[in-house]
Amino acid sequence: MNAKLKRQHQTKKQRLSQNLAIALLCITAASAMVTTLYSGKGSILGLYDPSSLYHSGELADSDFYATKGFEFIDWTEAERQSRLKERAVLPIFTYQIRPTVLSKRLVDAFIDSFTDRSTSQLLAHSDRHDKLNLVREIGNLAPQQQDLFFSIVKESADMVLQNGLFDGDEVDSIRSEGYGYLLYEGPLASGQKEMRIDTVLTKANLANALGLWFDGYGSEITAQIPPSLVADTLVLLLYENVEYDSIQTASLRSEARSTVVPPRLVIERGTKIISQDTVVTDSQINMLAYMREHAVGYSILELVGRSIFIIMVSITSVAVFLRVLANESRIYLYLNLMLVTVLFSLLAMLLVSSYLRSHSMPVLDSFLPLFFAPLFVAHISSKRRLGFITAFLLACYATLMREATLMTFFFILSVNAICLHFFRYSIKRLEDLFNWFYATLSASIVALAFSPLSAVAIHSLVSLVGALVVNITFSLILVEAFVPLVEHIYNIPTAYRLNELAYSDSSILERLGAVAQGTYNHSRNVSELAYQAAKAIGANAMLARVGGVYHDIGKIDHPEYFVENQGGENKHDDIKPSLSVAVIKSHVKLGLEKGREAGLPQEVLDIISQHHGNDIIQYFYTEAARQAQASGVEIKTEDYSYSGEPPTFAESAIVMLADIVEAASRTLKQPSYSKYQKLVHTLVMGKIERGQLNRSGLSLTDLNRIEESFVQTLIGRDHHRIEYPEE
Repeated sequence: MNAKLKRQHQTKKQRLSQNLAIALLCITAASAMVTTLYSGKGSILGLYDPSSLYHSGELADSDFYATKGFEFIDWTEAERQSRLKERAVLPIFTYQIRPTVLSKRLVDAFIDSFTDRSTSQLLAHSDRHDKLNLVREIGNLAPQQQDLFFSIVKESADMVLQNGLFDGDEVDSIRSEGYGYLLYEGPLASGQKEMRIDTVLTKANLANALGLWFDGYGSEITAQIPPSLVADTLVLLLYENVEYDSIQTASLRSEARSTVVPPRLVIERGTKIISQDTVVTDSQINMLAYMREHAVGYSILELVGRSIFIIMVSITSVAVFLRVLANESRIYLYLNLMLVTVLFSLLAMLLVSSYLRSHSMPVLDSFLPLFFAPLFVAHISSKRRLGFITAFLLACYATLMREATLMTFFFILSVNAICLHFFRYSIKRLEDLFNWFYATLSASIVALAFSPLSAVAIHSLVSLVGALVVNITFSLILVEAFVPLVEHIYNIPTAYRLNELAYSDSSILERLGAVAQGTYNHSRNVSELAYQAAKAIGANAMLARVGGVYHDIGKIDHPEYFVENQGGENKHDDIKPSLSVAVIKSHVKLGLEKGREAGLPQEVLDIISQHHGNDIIQYFYTEAARQAQASGVEIKTEDYSYSGEPPTFAESAIVMLADIVEAASRTLKQPSYSKYQKLVHTLVMGKIERGQLNRSGLSLTDLNRIEESFVQTLIGRDHHRIEYPEE
């Protein structure tokens, strides 16, 4: 009943693991789709940024065709047209009545002040400074000349004010902007007219501008009244009555700018955007950037294609993963751990690429954090093939990312292959250091070899190699941190854990060596036989070694009932065969209990429970059959057979064979190669005939190699030395 409940519990647990694996697979595929879509926004292939290949003002060295149909608003051209529209609106200057009136009043007051001699007070009150001593010069004129002078000044003032006196600073500012004309809005009757800037009147050019005006008075008058005196007087008395209307000008320019419709270009896929040997323009660069950054990025067909690719790659990788682990009891645990690490790798890949893009740094293949997951999976499962499968899956996902190049897939796969080759289980810390050195050196050489194919600039090679070294180092640190943690949580027999169990005598092995020295020595010999045989067929040699060491720990409680611990007396001579069988069979159950108490991994516990399978205990069955025949009683074969199940994986079957071979080899007298070969073959064939290897997964080729390995190990164990002469 307990066995049935146990099987039900295991079935339920396995079903939950399967459902979790399916959910994680769906999440991983969806994450890969979302991650690569986000990263590759605006790009058809997600391979490179096309706008980085060209530079404005330079000759294009190749043609570039649109990889995506899209609508492009040429804001550069729109800005150029807007500026032209703004430029077409001339600066507007308007006639001002108030300064005109003030100027006329000041001129009249100036003329009148000469009558009552109050000119100086008038100028001071009007904030005018007679730096040229014009009042004195005018006062030196004869009375008739003064009257004529004042008449000319008044008439000239009216003419200047009528035509408009402009602010010289404002005119110079407009001229500096490159304008040669302006719009002048005169008095209401005259309206708006366009004028050349060089012809407008300012205080700076008033003397020259009045030259023709004075010519109209004739030479007799100009001989009496110096034109310069009139011009200087006007400069002193007149206010600028024309001002620059910046508000109206800006308003008209804004209206002109608003009339520009930004050119909207419909770019079909395959349209040539840049032609070879032509000057690249800003509009073309912006068009490439727009295609990259702002376009939808993928058509429906392309999205479907990417989805199919991700689904196929994910399912294929998982199928191969499960195929490799076909006979593993932790098959879904390893699969779930792989999918979780792939998810974290995708997230880290997205964060790293987003950070580098936000800081305007180039995203190289060596920056992508894709080396932790394969190393972790390979170490936690002790199978490098699973690490390769994980690396393949990540490489396929990364190829769809925005930062990827044509060589990203091969780069990631190659570097991961190097890391998986060098970062294997090692006992000495110095070996880890050498493994790190060889891995980073080899990976750096690969990165430099791929750099020309990935169009990596020469100045980026240092960053490429430096980032790769840091990436590999950090990945190894994470593996060293997380593998022991996960190993402890799930009691996984990693290479590190198995090495501890194989080479460090635990309390249970110390007790076995103390109370059952024969069993202890037998277990050590079985361990070596199993280790060499597992290596011969490519199985987990360390698991076989540990299984061999612990397979008979159940004999601790009653060691005297097992032949390897007996001297001259045999305990079984005094008891019935049925009781002997019960004692012999009990060491399997006791071994399981003691193994659980010692915290052994499940795989080792399975070896303990399966190392005899359900095979018959031949010696006591034969003895019981002899006694039963004499007494006329029938016996059942099941009563004289082990109650375990036959081995379900290769390492367990190897320990079973090593156990029986080691024990039987002790019975040979004058052993030789041929005797060992015959004995081993007979024992293996017996196990096959009794159906003990049907579920082990071992092929006939594997069994042949195992037999040969057993024979070689036994020969090495029993080699002879020369006999030294006595002194």
